[in-house]
Amino acid sequence: MKANRASKLTLLCKILLGLVCGLFSLFSSALLSNTLHFKGIENLSEQEIGNIVFNQICHEMGLKVKVELLPANRAERAVASGLAAGEIMRIYSYGETNDQVVRVPTPYYSLKTTAFALTNNSQATDLLPKLEEANVGIVRGVKHTLRYIKESKQAMQVMSTEQLIELLRMKRIDLAITSHVDGIQFLNKNLIADIRPLQPILANHHLYIYLNKRYASLVPLFDDKIKQLQASGKLDVMIRVAEEQVMSIQ
Repeated sequence: MKANRASKLTLLCKILLGLVCGLFSLFSSALLSNTLHFKGIENLSEQEIGNIVFNQICHEMGLKVKVELLPANRAERAVASGLAAGEIMRIYSYGETNDQVVRVPTPYYSLKTTAFALTNNSQATDLLPKLEEANVGIVRGVKHTLRYIKESKQAMQVMSTEQLIELLRMKRIDLAITSHVDGIQFLNKNLIADIRPLQPILANHHLYIYLNKRYASLVPLFDDKIKQLQASGKLDVMIRVAEEQVMSIQ
């Protein structure tokens, strides 16, 4: 009797597991067949690179997506509220402070947080280890620079890299803090020679895809595809081509 009951329970568990797996498969298939809306951050070069690479990753997956670049805070709200399926590129700590999103575990890009200063400011490098004495500028809502609001003497937040560089040229700030790629692309595009990146960099961050929890079933699909592309070397090629494309835009 006990053996028969155990056998029935085992059979029931297998049936339930099969149903769950079947529903998961159907839900994932439904997601893959629809166009999903993602957000990114506007006016940042690394996000433009990420947009190109992200779309290529999704193409490899057979996933239809549409990406809209917005101010950072608006992009974050759209994903947290479920109005968007996810964000194309954010640092690790973004997932620590947003309980409505899940992180794809494997990063697919990275950035270097870098301070930029006027070339004639001979004291700028000396400020890097003592930011509490510096007036800095950052782009509002960009997570990898938020910590410098507390660590600096005074921080000014603007909406774009263009406004950030303008503050620096007007000498309203000592340091403009953004990603190395973003700063260099803007300087090259606008033929600006009186501003330079400082060494050492302030931080290095891996960048991840984030999904609203409603789309958590896509996490393993994204993760597997990123790992495949990394292993084959194809992701490196995608990134190099995207960087060349964005950095050459005049």
